[in-house]
Formats: sequence, structure tokens, C-alpha cells
Amino acid sequence: MQDHIQDLLTRFQYSEQLRETAVFRILFGGEEPSQVMADLDIHNSYTLRNWVSLYQRKIQTGLLTLPAMTTTQKQDMQALKQRNTELEQALKQANLLILALNTMIEVAEKELKIPIRKKSGTKQYKSSVTTRLPR
Repeated sequence: MQDHIQDLLTRFQYSEQLRETAVFRILFGGEEPSQVMADLDIHNSYTLRNWVSLYQRKIQTGLLTLPAMTTTQKQDMQALKQRNTELEQALKQANLLILALNTMIEVAEKELKIPIRKKSGTKQYKSSVTTRLPR
């Protein structure tokens, strides 16, 4: 009985590499989810949709970068337009993240009176230690 339960649990665990392969084939290869499921022996369309959604969120938040386009994709006008839209969205998200981080630093410096950024014109501390040998 325990072996049967263990078999069921491990049967539907997918490696990170398989997940990435499936998601990249759908998002960047333009393949149909049903074909990817059949090729990679993925049993549940909900699982695949969940992976795609998770990767899209990672891309939008800057946690995952977009892979390079293939030669075929570069020749396809629709793929280029889609890639352009994706890059514009990624840039927009990155700019919002930069703005949020800069605002957080400014507030922390002002309210906590802690210098976080290096001020222009200040000298950097040198940590090199010189040792004098006796003559």
C-alpha cells in the first residue's frame, strides 16, 4: 500500500528542467500546450497553465530574463512583434522596480538618517595594510 502511494506521489513530480522546457516551448516557441503535454508526458493541463503563469510573473518582476530568440523566430514578423511587446513590458516593470527601490532608499536615508548611497566626492576607505620591515 505504501509503495502504491509513493508511486502516485512521484509519478506527478516534474523536474525543474522539464518545467522550463515546457514553458519555454509554449511562451517562446509558440507551440500548442496540448502538443507540449503529449511530447513531455505531462498529465494535467492545469499544472502546465500554472507553470506558464508562474514564469510569466517571474519575467514581469525581473526574476527571470527572456531567452534569446531562435533564427526562425527572428524571421517571423509576428514573433518579432510579440517579442517587442514582451521587452517593452519587461522594461516597464524594471523601471517601476528601480523607482520603488530608489524611493525606499530615499525614505530610509531621510527617516533613519543613515547614509545608504555613496555621496559624490567622498573618498573611499582603503583597507590595504602596509607593513614596515626593520632595517
